[in-house]
Amino acid sequence: MTENISFGPDKSQLLRAFAIILIIAHHNHILPELAIGSRIFTFLVGYGYAFAKSKDVCHAIKRIWHLLSHFWFVLFGLFLPAAVLSHQYSPTLPNVLANMFGLDGNLNNYSWYIYFYIFAMFIMIPCSRIITRYRIWGCAALIAVFYGIIFSIHLIPDWGDNPWLFALHNCLYLSPVMFVGFYLSEHKVVIGTKIEKNMKTAVCALGVMILAYVCRAIPGFYHIDFVIAPVFSVATVVLFNIIDFPRLTRTLIAIGKESMNMWFLHALFFTATTATVFGPLVMWIDIRLLRVLVMVVITYFSARLLSLLYNKLF
Repeated sequence: MTENISFGPDKSQLLRAFAIILIIAHHNHILPELAIGSRIFTFLVGYGYAFAKSKDVCHAIKRIWHLLSHFWFVLFGLFLPAAVLSHQYSPTLPNVLANMFGLDGNLNNYSWYIYFYIFAMFIMIPCSRIITRYRIWGCAALIAVFYGIIFSIHLIPDWGDNPWLFALHNCLYLSPVMFVGFYLSEHKVVIGTKIEKNMKTAVCALGVMILAYVCRAIPGFYHIDFVIAPVFSVATVVLFNIIDFPRLTRTLIAIGKESMNMWFLHALFFTATTATVFGPLVMWIDIRLLRVLVMVVITYFSARLLSLLYNKLF
């Protein structure tokens, strides 16, 4: 049976679930050189942006506030108290402000996504127009320009010691993945493609996923994440267009819905200022795959609880 690929909100949640599981596994040093999870989130930022009713400053502010409010709820409700109680952190206003926007990670090691998302929502206002009008050539031109700016930053002595320059570099480096995601969504490249829904196609999709995942381990291939991450993401979507395991699908969708809070929360186990409090819950588990499973379970239910509290309060 031949059908168009379905890539709606349910498939996006599946991808988010894969991404957060890969991120947690990566931070537990399971295949650490194959960190593709965060790039899947980046891809989805671009893919989802195509569905925005208005691509303007008002939309940017609305989306940024949605993320910031959730992050600040977790930051001030868990990370800051735990860091202070552990006697590993003495808060100062400048440092707390930097942590609130991900510019410092001494309260949450993995909060860089905050400043990237702020950058993304504003930079996509002009960039989405370029890709919409000039299609793949506009996308390619933006990627070339951004890599040119990255190269220029590398010419600045000690650029990595400047937090603002370092953050800008990271944002520019991640943006090509987002541009490709937007291009594929805006011009219906994925959902306009027909596939044979059979086992042969499923095996091919799984093979492409594995190939894309392994390719990232090749030295230098991380520079083409704007190819690898979209290929992995689309292959995953194709696979779940074919296979039908309702319980697995429902579980992954549930994880996907809480994946952003899970990203924030799993840092409790790895950030130096909070690990003394929360690390003992899981770090005694020597079998890393089992530790990853336990972390996924703990962060999922904690994220679910926090979401319920957030919705009650706000």
